[in-house]
Amino acid sequence: MASTLTVKDMNQEIVRDCMKGLGPVSKSGLSRKTGLSFPTISKTVDLLCETGEVEEAGTEKSGGGRCAALYRLNPVFSLYLLLTVENDTIHWSLKDLEGNSLKEETSEEKFPILTAMEAKVESIRTQFPCLKGIVIGAAGMVSGGKVVLTAGGSELTGVNLQEHFSRKFGIPVRAVNDMNAVAAGRWSLAGRSDGCCVCIYLGKNGMGAGIVINGKVWQGASDFAGELGFLPDMPGKLRPADKNFAPSRMLEIYCKIIQIYASVLNPERVVLYRNPFLDGALEELYRECEKVIPEHSMPLLEISDSYETDYEQGLMVIANMLKERDIYSL
Repeated sequence: MASTLTVKDMNQEIVRDCMKGLGPVSKSGLSRKTGLSFPTISKTVDLLCETGEVEEAGTEKSGGGRCAALYRLNPVFSLYLLLTVENDTIHWSLKDLEGNSLKEETSEEKFPILTAMEAKVESIRTQFPCLKGIVIGAAGMVSGGKVVLTAGGSELTGVNLQEHFSRKFGIPVRAVNDMNAVAAGRWSLAGRSDGCCVCIYLGKNGMGAGIVINGKVWQGASDFAGELGFLPDMPGKLRPADKNFAPSRMLEIYCKIIQIYASVLNPERVVLYRNPFLDGALEELYRECEKVIPEHSMPLLEISDSYETDYEQGLMVIANMLKERDIYSL
């Protein structure tokens, strides 16, 4: 991994982290929020202004004395590439620090998928030299940045996307399971700090789940949490391309999975991302689940249309946690 941080680097990182999402703030305000001395803050902010990472953003309202200058992170100094892959479909979105999309695209690739992903990143990095990090969401079991398992035997199985792209492009990279990112995004947009929520989605690669407990995505001891295809009586039934997949049984399957989560995790909310099997089915889901789950333990069920929004938000949450030191040694 990258070399040890200096005190100057650490102070800059503290200031960056404090300023993310904060809006315009004075040097004295940063000093109070970070606990660093005013001279240290002043020097650090000045250095970040010299590099263009921080910019002036007006002045405070006058209280009778000299108005203090306000500062904010320059939103386009650091750009992040959010890249998702499912089978042969790649979607990417280039974001600034405030989450604004500068450019995005969805494409189906005929090349080897890893080669196509590399080409996309190379093209974007050439156009946007301020690219400071990449977050990859992959359909399948992802552990430590490595795609451990995918339905249908994707060529990405066994590839450590995190290490591969970090070494190739020399910038921080995170590779995560798609549903873990979705759950993180859902929780972030909800603005809550405690409780339990389960997000369930049926896509080309099958059905998966993301779990958030008290603000943290729960991935399990080996990043296996949410791999619904391994539940008893489920193999081959949760992926539309498999011969044992039966559309007529999908409501029954949804009920079983809700009951399992209700009894094991007792979540307050289960979010089901919309697909044709769920159209007009909410009342029936409640009716069937309540035959098994006690009324006071029945989670709130929600059929949501915001899968893409939650997914992108979760990837951006992860992008905001990337550090320059998160680069694999060459």
